[in-house]
Amino acid sequence: MGRNWVRRCLLAIFLTAASAGPVHALESGSSEETRYGAHFGDDGWVHFVVHAPEATAVELLLYPGPRAQAPRYRLGMIRSGDDWKVRVRGPRIGRGLFYMYQANGLRRASPEHPYGALFNQAYVLNDPYAYRTDNVRYDTFFKDVPFTDMPGPVYAGGGKSMVYDHSRDPFPGHVQIRPEDLIVYELHVQDYTATLAGLPASQRGTYRGLTRGGLKTPAGLSAGIDHLVDLGVNAVELMPVMEYDEQTGNEAGRLNHWGYMTTNFFAPEARYASRPGRQVIELKQLVRALHERGIAVFMDVVYNHSGEQGPWVANGRLAAKCFNLMCLAADRIYRGTPDKRHYMNNTGTGNDLDFSGGQRFSKQLVRDSLAMWHQVYGIDGFRFDLARILAEGSDDAADWVDNDPRYAAAHLHAEPWDMGGQWWDFMDSGGWSADNNRWAKWLGRYRDKVRRFSQSALKDPATFKQLIEGYGAVGDGNGPAASSRPWRSINLVAVHDGYTLRDCTWFNDSDGSQNCWDSNQDENLRRQREKLLLGILFTSQGIPVLLQGDEFGQTKAGAVSQEGARNSYNYESSTGDLTVNRVNWIDWRLKDGDNSVSPTGPRYGGELFRWTRGLISLRKQWGHFRRSEFARYVREAPDDRSGPSNDGGYTYSWEGPPSGEPSQLAVVWWGKAGEPDLMVIYNERWEPFTVNNLRDWSQGNWKILARSWLASGDDLCASADWAKSCPDAGELITVAARSMAILVSDNN
Repeated sequence: MGRNWVRRCLLAIFLTAASAGPVHALESGSSEETRYGAHFGDDGWVHFVVHAPEATAVELLLYPGPRAQAPRYRLGMIRSGDDWKVRVRGPRIGRGLFYMYQANGLRRASPEHPYGALFNQAYVLNDPYAYRTDNVRYDTFFKDVPFTDMPGPVYAGGGKSMVYDHSRDPFPGHVQIRPEDLIVYELHVQDYTATLAGLPASQRGTYRGLTRGGLKTPAGLSAGIDHLVDLGVNAVELMPVMEYDEQTGNEAGRLNHWGYMTTNFFAPEARYASRPGRQVIELKQLVRALHERGIAVFMDVVYNHSGEQGPWVANGRLAAKCFNLMCLAADRIYRGTPDKRHYMNNTGTGNDLDFSGGQRFSKQLVRDSLAMWHQVYGIDGFRFDLARILAEGSDDAADWVDNDPRYAAAHLHAEPWDMGGQWWDFMDSGGWSADNNRWAKWLGRYRDKVRRFSQSALKDPATFKQLIEGYGAVGDGNGPAASSRPWRSINLVAVHDGYTLRDCTWFNDSDGSQNCWDSNQDENLRRQREKLLLGILFTSQGIPVLLQGDEFGQTKAGAVSQEGARNSYNYESSTGDLTVNRVNWIDWRLKDGDNSVSPTGPRYGGELFRWTRGLISLRKQWGHFRRSEFARYVREAPDDRSGPSNDGGYTYSWEGPPSGEPSQLAVVWWGKAGEPDLMVIYNERWEPFTVNNLRDWSQGNWKILARSWLASGDDLCASADWAKSCPDAGELITVAARSMAILVSDNN
């Protein structure tokens, strides 16, 4: 009878009513569930499991509503190894139930020694594995400073976890795209939709707003999701959409806008729902809408730290922003300094996650999170913020994320650095390569070097070759390659964290870290440089990443300072100040060529858009710039096509000055069977130059596909019948300063 009594005891034994009124007949008991979080079982049971290895007691708190500060019921949970479990059933126990945890145990953390176990029953904690939460933000979670030694409750009633059943929702499916074919567009849900004409106010800045087709710019051009289709990208990388604390900025009246302060790794951000509580279903609808248009969906994921940040000292007392993990298993989740007195801070947020050693809970949390987003939401790939943390103290960093079969089809992209240094070799040395894992990496040096090329300041043809050939770079010139396959090089010229492409031609960068130059305030030079930067990006081997709006000249130069334009993470007003919000919001008028709202933007946004769209179309039409393996270099290429000697290879058909002078290069990408040959000519110099040996590289006629320096209408020949419709190059072509050209020949 004893075991049955434990399993099915009445709440009069295990449950204390925390409010006046009748106590309903609920049942609770021990659970055999192995998954963390809240899960449905047989016969109406809901199982709760939480990880708190050093706790001496954990309670499950059940609430009558989303803003209630006091629970209706408290259930004592039962220890099972390092975990705590309980199952419950009864009236109103099921989908939509609000719940939290309280944990008790020793408190080792102190103002002098902030790292370590941090237990206090005054903290109310949400579930780190919750599938849905109310919006988690500091002022709705804590009604006073959350000191670790506080004697009474400080919970303000917000940020609750909610029981959710994903099995009742339609699955959004997946889009399968080979890694070398990816063309990625980095997008922020709020910024992309905030000013879209034709959207109801309630849908601006939301998942729902991004699903809506038929939207137009003021001049009637495609906008919203239709713009992505028109542009031709085949993957969207959503900036963080996991639940995060927006109140982690450092300026009064501002919110943390980008979202890199995750509080819950299994729940979508509540703020981006068009209707309260609809964030789960609306995000799934967004993924489905993109998939229906052939666009894969990536998530920018932040597993290197959490939104709890690090503890701090105020008036001699230690305070901690405990939302969940820090007051459940701080020293099992976060990395301590070598003396174990403080939190490591290679992320700049005061609480690096710890992935060292073998089977750590932090590793399981990451893998479980990735599996859920892939299997439940249909997410096709992930970009890992500050991914060097994944390898800190670990000898299997390329493997422990990569080898989980639950998301084996997902693309994995890493930002391979943090404040502690670079991590270029974590997937391409020590036995790791493209033969045994699928990691790819962002290349900051690609951005830096290509920007310098557009200034006539790189002056290093060896480095430039390395970049356009897809090897990436970890040094200058003939330094070691950053990648063992072209598709492992993620190429970018601008992303959210820094200037837009337009602004990099608008500002001078005082410390040189962004490699930006104001183009002598010459607007035509800015136009030529912007088109050159886009041209290099889409004619390089590797995976291109395009920042939202760069295709029509999006600018953040309206920020109150140059630093704000460079790092606009907190340009979201808590009071609705439009002068702040519009710094990050996409100005769709720029696509029309109207810069009346964004005077630092160009009046030729339509030209930039058509240029970018044409380059993407060219990249997708033939495989020259998206090889899965490194192309073979052909030193002395014959000018006949009688054999396959050139097929799929490349040759530098023109080389200008050696290192120390601005480069002048022409490269022939020899077509494979059934493809023509392409020649791309890059001019880094501030003056034109002429390639006069075109006849040496084709038995046929070279046709001109693209000339970046010309105005819209003359810069691209987008005809499918290029052999008849595109202009002849003849025996030579002159390429303008800081510009590029693309030629094509069937070599017959």
